[in-house]
Amino acid sequence: MKKVMRAALFCSLSVVAFATADLEERVSALESQADLLEMSSRLSIGGYGEMHVRSEQDGGDDYMDIHRAVVYLGYQFNDWIRLTTETELEHAQAGGSSAGYLLLEQFSVDLQLTDTFGVRLGRTLAPLGIVGLRHEPPLFFGVERPDLEKYILPSTWSIDGVGIFGDLTDNISYELYAVGGLDASDFTDSTGIRGGRESSYAGAESLSYAGRLDYFGVEGLRAGAGFYQGPTDHGSKGMDHAHQGNEVSIFSADFEYEVGELTLNGVWASGAQSDVDVLPSGVGDAFGGYYLTAGYQVWSGAADTKWSEAALMPFVRFSTFDTQEGEISGGAADTDAHEREQLTLGLHMLLTEQVVLKLDYMSEERADGTEKNDVVNLGFGFILQ
Repeated sequence: MKKVMRAALFCSLSVVAFATADLEERVSALESQADLLEMSSRLSIGGYGEMHVRSEQDGGDDYMDIHRAVVYLGYQFNDWIRLTTETELEHAQAGGSSAGYLLLEQFSVDLQLTDTFGVRLGRTLAPLGIVGLRHEPPLFFGVERPDLEKYILPSTWSIDGVGIFGDLTDNISYELYAVGGLDASDFTDSTGIRGGRESSYAGAESLSYAGRLDYFGVEGLRAGAGFYQGPTDHGSKGMDHAHQGNEVSIFSADFEYEVGELTLNGVWASGAQSDVDVLPSGVGDAFGGYYLTAGYQVWSGAADTKWSEAALMPFVRFSTFDTQEGEISGGAADTDAHEREQLTLGLHMLLTEQVVLKLDYMSEERADGTEKNDVVNLGFGFILQ
């Protein structure tokens, strides 16, 4: 009898032990799920991408290009510290014979110290123009980004450093940064300062400064202005080069206005170099231009159908800019070869707020009479948000 009781007790204890172990495993699994849920609630995943087909008229080149694929990752550490990152692959391939590259476009931590004041650490985008800050395909007209915001400002210009941001009033916001500079050794007469952006090891021996203000006090309107000021003395890892003593100054103003079905926007920019004599041959001591865009929504999808978010907007953009003005380095004459006027006509069709189809036709004239083939662009793009 005692043996039977011992056996029964042993079995009971074993069942309790197994049940306890199973309960602990379940609790552990639930805790892991809770941790994962907590992490996923703090993690933001997004991105954007675009593919283009380009056709140059009168026997020019035609080609396709997966222009950009961008992954956004953000993380909310707590209610006042946030990480923002963007990693971009251009032209579908990095390295080899491709013109493509892989770039960490943004990498910053925001410290939201009060409701109206924050500190930003790391890599962000130069606060100039429209497309530089709103560069996802559904958010701007045209298959390609405007050339003025490619060569004069230029768009998606990554700057490394520290800054502050916030709101001065309910209708006025600001950003102000101290950042690494430009490298003048890669300035050219045709592409301006674009090649001088430092994507790694930005020189910090002499800091540059950038900032902007935006006004939102009129319904449907955002108007802003930005600046950049800094030396071009130092290359990668702060290495000195032959272009000592020059500084770049840029000022820009821009606006976006929506009223009813009409959308208007524009950018004006002006830049100057302080000492053109130390720059690569052919670079001018000034650059600048402007563009104006008008779009009108002529159709929108019917409610309660799969086209409910769709909209069709024809647009027109006029742009004029020059990457080489004023005094020219190396004693060269200003030939007006880089003073351009562009007219772009296009269609912007949103399938949803996140997916867009684009078609445009661009013609260009240069002040020196140089002819350039007209271009037809077709593309699609999307944003994950």
